[in-house]
Formats: sequence, structure tokens, C-alpha cells
Amino acid sequence: MGTWVRSKYRPLLVVLIVSLMFALTACGAGGTGKGDGGNGAGESATFKIGTQGYAEVEILGEMVKALIEAHTPHKVEHVSNLGTALAGHEATVRGDLHMNTSFTGTLFLGLLGQELTDEWRDPDKVYQYVRDAMREKYNLHVFAPYGYNNTYAIAVPRKWAEEHGVTKISDLAPYAAEMTLAVDHSWKTYPGQGYKEFTELYGFEFKSVPEMDFGLMYRSIEKGEVDAICAYSTDGQLVAQDLLVLEDDKGFNPPYNGILIARQDMLDRYPEVKEVLSKLEGLIDTEQMQQLNKRVVVDQEMPAAVAQAFLKEKGLIE
Repeated sequence: MGTWVRSKYRPLLVVLIVSLMFALTACGAGGTGKGDGGNGAGESATFKIGTQGYAEVEILGEMVKALIEAHTPHKVEHVSNLGTALAGHEATVRGDLHMNTSFTGTLFLGLLGQELTDEWRDPDKVYQYVRDAMREKYNLHVFAPYGYNNTYAIAVPRKWAEEHGVTKISDLAPYAAEMTLAVDHSWKTYPGQGYKEFTELYGFEFKSVPEMDFGLMYRSIEKGEVDAICAYSTDGQLVAQDLLVLEDDKGFNPPYNGILIARQDMLDRYPEVKEVLSKLEGLIDTEQMQQLNKRVVVDQEMPAAVAQAFLKEKGLIE
């Protein structure tokens, strides 16, 4: 998930623009992004959070909504289907949104224009850089990560992994020459961080590396037509199909920790919102995010119901 126009399914830009126009038009009334609304303490305001239109971030947006509405007098409007992190960022800077969801790697490599080197594979270091740069350049507050990492990951059937003693990517070396690895279209040729660089780091290549979309990828491995897939590490289908994500033991993939971003002026005016949202920091690990995504993508539950159930389980709402 490495481009600045980063989206779980990378929709067309024209769709993004149309979606954004409709979403922001619907945002019209209420809010505090540019100083409108009351004067802070004790008043009720309406905040807008934007998400990119796929299960994971919609769940997170609903968690933000549920927490704020349960613990403050404020209301939250969830603006979904923005399409990309760029759309959410620009709308938040303008004040059309008050909050948006993003990822540390997305901002580090995209908006902030940094390069991935060995020095910057440390997730804490990347977060700290992103936090400080976003505050300095855009006056946006970056909350500490939710706790999970949604990056590219190599996954294999758990049964096969157990039979062959495979737990990390390096363990594939004796088998890769006879294996088919399914990948998505962007990763195979992604400049500086694609299949070529992956094989150079790990020192082996796969027999075949067909490109396919994620739906076909999961159907193919379920049918045994491919042996391994390059998926996203928080995909709900990983749980549903009992696939094992192999440890990236050589640290090829950059950190893509999920984060919440909010306008600093809004948090200054409503400090109770910052206090409430801080409860999300470190709350969700990668395995838990897989389970939450499964409930929406595979089990067809609504993001709001999944978000509220999780927060109740954690004792954060009643």
C-alpha cells in the first residue's frame, strides 16, 4: 500500500473526484474546522471525519464517531468513499473535514516526500517524523498509531506452512523455485519497492508471478491455483481462508501503521475530543484488524456495528 493516492482498491481518479465533490457538499452545515460554531467548553458541535471507502478505514471512522458521541456532547458525521488519503488530507487542511484516517508510510513516502532507507524502517521513527512534520507544515495532530500495520505481506495456506516448517519469508528459499506467487498489478513493478527489489533482498525468485486483483488472488489460492499471495497484512480474507502471513524477517516492507489525523485548532478548542480519541492509540493489533475486516468484508456486517461491538468489548462504550 505504497502510493500517495493509496487506497485499498485504488479507484480511478475521476471516481475519486466525483465522490469527493458529493461528500463535501453533504458536509455543508455545522463543524468547527475554520472557527465556525460555538466557543468550545460545554457546547455541542458537529465534527466530520473522512475515510477512503473500504472496510478497514470505515470501521475506524465509526469507532471515532462512537467514542466521541458516547463521551462528549458532540456529534460526528462520517464522510466515506473519499477514495484516497490525498483527498482526506486536502479536505482536512481546507477545513471541510476535521479528521481523516491515514497510514504512516503513506504520508512519509507520499505527502512528505521521503525515501525508504534502512534508517527509516523503524515504525516508531517513521511515526515521530510524520507527527512532527504534519504539525509543522499543516498544523495537524497525528495521534499515536492504532497499533496495527497494514502493509504488503506474503501469505501461504497455514496447513502447508505447518507441514513445511515455514514461518518467515526466508523459509521459502528451498521451495520458491517451484511456487507460484500471485501479486497485485502495482507491486510487481513498483519502483524501488516491488518484486525485483524483494527478490534481490531475499535472494530467491518464484517460478511464476502472475498479476491479478485481490478478489481473484484469494479465489486462486483457495482453489490451489497459486501457492502464495502478496496480500495486505490486515485483509479479512486471510482469517476466513486460514492463510498465514509470513514474517518479513529481512524488513523489506515499510511500516504502514494506521493513524488518525485531526485539525489542531479543533483539538485546542475541544480538548475533551483529544482525550477521548487518545483511547484508540495502541488499541488494535494486526490480528484484531484482520478479524474486524473479516466481519465486514466476508461476513457482510455493517462497519458501524463492528466498530461498536469492538469498543464495547474493550469497555470503552456501553
